[in-house]
This record gives sequence, C-alpha cells and structure tokens, in this order.
Amino acid sequence: MKTPSPRADAGASHRANVPPAAARRPFRSSLAAGAAAGALVGLLLGAADAYQAWQYFRALPEQALTPTAPVRGWDLALGTLGGALLYGPAIALVGALWGALMHPLTARRSAGALRGWLFALLFAAAAAPALFWWTREAIHPGLPALSSERLLVLAGFGAGALCVGAALGALCAKVPVRAWRVLGVMHVLIWIAGGAYVVSDGRASAERGVINARNGDLPNVLFILVDALRADSLGCYGNSTVATPHIDRLAREGTLFERALVQAPYTWTSFGSFFTGKYPRRHGLLKMMSGQRLEENVTLQQHLKTATRRDGVVLRPEDYSGAAFMTGALSHGSGLADGFDGYVELMKGHPFVDLDSRFSQLRSAFAGPGILFKLRAKQDPDFLANEARRWLEQRQERRFSTFVHLYSTHTPYDPPEPWRGMYVDPQYDGPIDAFYASSRQAIERGAYKPTDADARQILNLYLGGVSQADHHVGILIAELEAQGVLDDTVVIVTSDHGEDFGEGGRWEHNHMYNSNLHVPLIVRWPRAFPAGTRVRATVESIDLFPTLADALKLELPPESTPRDRVDGTSLLPLVRGEVDRVRDFFFAEDSTFVAIQDERTMLVLERFAVRPDGWQIALERKMGRIRMHDLGADPLQRRELFREVVFGAGGADGDSARRLEVREKVLAEADRLRVALLAWDAHMPIDVEDVVRSARDLETEDAQLAQRAADLARLRAEGVQGADETARRMAALGYTSQMDEYQGELRDLVLERRAAVERAAAESRSP
Repeated sequence: MKTPSPRADAGASHRANVPPAAARRPFRSSLAAGAAAGALVGLLLGAADAYQAWQYFRALPEQALTPTAPVRGWDLALGTLGGALLYGPAIALVGALWGALMHPLTARRSAGALRGWLFALLFAAAAAPALFWWTREAIHPGLPALSSERLLVLAGFGAGALCVGAALGALCAKVPVRAWRVLGVMHVLIWIAGGAYVVSDGRASAERGVINARNGDLPNVLFILVDALRADSLGCYGNSTVATPHIDRLAREGTLFERALVQAPYTWTSFGSFFTGKYPRRHGLLKMMSGQRLEENVTLQQHLKTATRRDGVVLRPEDYSGAAFMTGALSHGSGLADGFDGYVELMKGHPFVDLDSRFSQLRSAFAGPGILFKLRAKQDPDFLANEARRWLEQRQERRFSTFVHLYSTHTPYDPPEPWRGMYVDPQYDGPIDAFYASSRQAIERGAYKPTDADARQILNLYLGGVSQADHHVGILIAELEAQGVLDDTVVIVTSDHGEDFGEGGRWEHNHMYNSNLHVPLIVRWPRAFPAGTRVRATVESIDLFPTLADALKLELPPESTPRDRVDGTSLLPLVRGEVDRVRDFFFAEDSTFVAIQDERTMLVLERFAVRPDGWQIALERKMGRIRMHDLGADPLQRRELFREVVFGAGGADGDSARRLEVREKVLAEADRLRVALLAWDAHMPIDVEDVVRSARDLETEDAQLAQRAADLARLRAEGVQGADETARRMAALGYTSQMDEYQGELRDLVLERRAAVERAAAESRSP
C-alpha cells in the first residue's frame, strides 16, 4: 500500500477546512453578529453621551440649576442606562441589517471577524456625528452645518473614528462567543433597567395645570414674542404692503398699544424687563452677549405659580403648566425661563425638556436627539410653532402658560417660500440672497456698500419673515380655537426690539433710536382688553408684568430690597380710559447709552455724561456721544439737534443772535430732560457708571471708527479742503449727522477730573 506524501496530506486537510456552500455560516449568525456589534456600540455611545451631557449641566452656574438638575453621580449612572436604551436597540437593528446585507460576502468568514468589521463601521458611523455635535460650539462656531469648513471637520472625525473603530473591532473579533452571549444578557438587563427608569422619571409634570379652586377662574396665558419686529412692519400699525392677517385679527379683537417702547435695543436686556417688570439697572441683565444670567428676580412665570390672589388665596406651582419655546441665543441657563416646567431651545438643538425629569434634561444634550431635532427643524419651516402647538394640544382641560419666541424676522433674513416670493423682486440681480449678521459687519467695516436695490432687497427679505411669523401666530391661535379656549386665554404679541434698514447708516439693531425701541404690543382677552381698542399714550415693556397681574387680580411680588421693586404700572386704567397716560418720561439703556424721552423730545447720553460733572465736561470739550431729537417735528430722527446746534456741526451762522437763541432753547430742553433722568437714575440700585460695554458694542464702535478714519484719510489724500466740503463728501459716502461721532473717551476725562478734585480736597485738608 502506497504511503501518502506530507504534501498530499496538507492539501487534503486544507480542502477539508473549506466549507462547502451548504455548510457556510448560517444567515442567522450574520444577523446575530451585527446585532451584537450594534448593541455594544449603542452602549458605548449612550455612556459617552450621558457623560458629556452630565458635564454640560455640571458646568452651569449653581443658580441656573433646577432641583432636578442631573448633576450627581447617580444621575450619570442612570443617564447611561437611559442612553443605552436610547441608542442600543436602534443601532443593534442597524447592525443586524448590515450583517444580513453583508452575509453573501462574509459567509466564509467567522462570526467573530464579521462582528469586528461591523463594530468598526458602526462605531465610525455613530462616533463621527457625535463628535461633530459635541464640538459644534468650539470648532467653527456660528457656521452652518453644511459649510465647507464644518464638513471638513466631520470628514476628519469620520476618518479618526474609523481608525479607532478598526482597532477596537480587531479586539472584538477575538472575544469568544460565550462572552458575547453574556454581554447580550447584560444588554437586555440594561435596557429593562433603562426603560423602568425612563418610564418612572418625571411623573410630576402629568399633574400640573389641573383645574382646581385656585386657578379655575384664571385664564391661560400665551405670550408670543416675535424677535426684531418693527411696529411699522404690521398691517394693524399702518403698513399697507405687508400681509399680517392673524396679528391684525388679534388687534381688531383686542387692544393695540400704538406707541410701546422697550427698555433696550437688543434681546437679553429687553427680555429681562418683559419678564420682571423692571428697568435694566434693577433686574441687572445689561450686556448684549450670550452667557449672561438674570439674577435675584421674580419672573412673570414664577409669579403665576406663587402669587397671592387679591382674595387671599395663594397659587401653587402645580396650578399652571408652563413651557417656553425658545429660538436664538436664549437658554434656560439665562434665568429668563425660570418658572417654566419645560422648554425647547431650537438654536442649541435641545428638544423638549421636562424639568420634572432628570433624564429628559440629560437627553436634551445628547447628540442623537439633538441632530434629529435639527434635521426635523430644517425640513419644517413652521417647526417651532408646531412644537408649541403640539404642546398646547396636550394641555386640553389644563391651565397653561406658554412663551413662544419666534425668530423669522431676525437675521438672517432668509424666508422660505411662499413668503419670500410675496415680497422679493424677481428682477433683483444683486448679491444679497439673505442678510446675515456677517453682512451687517461687512457694511460696518466698509467692506461693502449696499446700493438702493440692495437695501430694498434686504427690507423685502425681512418682510417675508414678518409674514412668516404672522403665519406662525395663526397656527397657535387656530389650536386655541380648536380647543375652544381662545376667549379664556390672554394672548400677547410683542417684540423685544425693532430693526434698522440703512437709516442713518444703521443696520440690524443695538441702536438707541426709536426704530429699535418702538415695538408692537397687542393683547387679546375679552374680559379685560376690549375689542378694537387703540391706546395712543406711550407705554413701556416693564408695564406688561403688572398689567397681567392686575388683569388676573394678583398681588405683585413682595418688596424686601430695592431690587425687588416692580417699576412698571398696570395699563388697565389706560385701556379703560380712566387716565390719559401712565407716566411722563420713558427710559431705555444699553451698555453704552442711557436714553430718556417724552412725547416730544428724546435725549441720548453716553453713561458718563449722565452725572453733572460728566455733562459739564461734555459741553466744555464738545465731546461725548450726545443726541437730542425733536420727535414732533422729526419722528424718524433724521436730525441731531444737539450736534447741529450745541456742538455747531450743522450750521454756518457763527455766533449770531439767532443761533445763540436756538442753542439756549436746545440746552434748556436738554436740562429739562436731564432733571427727570437724574431723578430716575437716583432710584436705580445699579450705578449708571458701573455698566461695562459688551463685545458687540465695541465691535460696532471699532468698525465704524476705523471706516470713518479710512474715509477721512482718503478724502484728504484726494485733496478735499474745507469743513463744509469734507462734510458734503462724507455725507455722500453715507455719513450723516445721525451717526454717532466719537470724539474721545469721556469716561477717562471724567475720572481724571474727579481724581484731581479729590487730590485738591485732600491737600486743602492737610496741615
């Protein structure tokens, strides 16, 4: 018998190890391998997402945290269970599908190798967008997600995640089957525990707003604030070219305040006054920048949960179910949403958060829900209004208070169809397709000078946003009507500031002019605000809080310190015709200026010109940014009386008797307003000179100064001679008497003079 050679034995052994087609790895093994890899990726992603969300809440200021804020160690552990449940089954299902699709190509490979491959792919697919989301505020913040810069970042994260996933997948391939079975049992237990935690968390929210003896005769509250909405952009305020049927209807069926003024020309400070009824230097939220927080104040929503009724009954936190639907830079950490039981933050990508639920708060900062939330918002131009509508739909037979912050009138002016087509000229062929904050910055730097056609295009884009916002208001009103509670709901429509469209070289907002300060204010509730009423007297945003409290027959919050005082007053006597005005003077502030006006004149002062010594230096040196406007003769504030008459920038009459007479009249009018301003200033708990300018103020100021200096230098190089000719040429470039001319740092001179006075006083006292 012939003995087989070693080579022949090796060949036979090799052929025996190659499975025939019928003996290949079963199809169900591919499904199981994919599901196992996906479950493990889901567990890792859930743990990582829970950790970064936990750290997000731990980084918030202590005063910004609710009693249920997820900041303790066991919150992280429970959040990991919830995260594993959130991601694990979904990614396991995807893994199983991938395993099934790859089965024809991988049937000859081991199940362990397939698990390694699938783990690497699933890990990269999950980790790259998660990293992209977690770092969105650190890497290229403010740029659109689909910009080339952000897409390169995503590609880099994808490549890195794939490399890490491949390394981890190689380890997974070596794990024995028995260990995977144990891991599978652990996953099922984790998902069960996570489900039990999620279901049991946040039960208190279900009990809020139940009608009872305390709130049964009180109305619901729907507070709609359309950001950057100018009063004159609405039909009910006289604009015949814009379509705003829903807001106009509210004006017909309620009370319209023809001249409502906000306390600041930008969002944060203005919101603070709406929600507290206080002037900026009482509520303390003064800077135009994100990250600021409202401190030591009772907000309108908090008051609805704790107020004492005039009949002595005290409301409880569960008497109103409240939610805030916020766009823009506002967040729950600002303190402006304090008192609400839940919120949505569209710009931050935070889906609805139930503050009674620890996991709901953690989940709002998860990458997966945030990305899906943003994608849904991109697909639905009515997204925020629909989110609020769905919440209202769930509050039937409940007492609710809702704040909805609409944003379509804020930059970027980029309305979708059909609102764009309602106003934009199809023949326009300029470069403005949308108007971003960066567009405003380019104009301020002098990098671009808009033509008349560009200016019309920018305004038309804005008007498209106005009609879009009106449509959103209509969605909310239709829901109230469908529930039959419209007449049992106080509906408020207003804005935090107006907007500029090139008037005097100004764009967007943060300008102390009435184009920024005059906003719409409409209140509909048949029991207190008669249909068709139009109030001509001037009112302020601080009046909304006490007016609502008066309408609901609630006492104002108690005063224990000067910071507690509510500055506003109820407007109901004005609405009923019992008085013809609620105050004589009206005030506004930003971090650079303080403004006072009455029905006929407006005076705007740099902060260090408010006090008598600063005012004296401003007059002596002809410096400091001081403006005065005759609102009766010049309601659009095209002329600056103070600069033209007192500082002599606008006249050629020299020191003629007529000029001196006019100058004295202007100074007398300024002194009249200054007396009232100083009396008001004395009651503010924050000193007028303690306010520091924000980065936005400095940015705008520096850009304007740099461009003005460059234009003046160019004119001199061209040989332009004489003050009159220089002024004429500067006006042709867009510099009018309306623009603030910075002539020096008044603050430094005031402090220097005060120091000199103190030194002289000390020397006089010394022996």
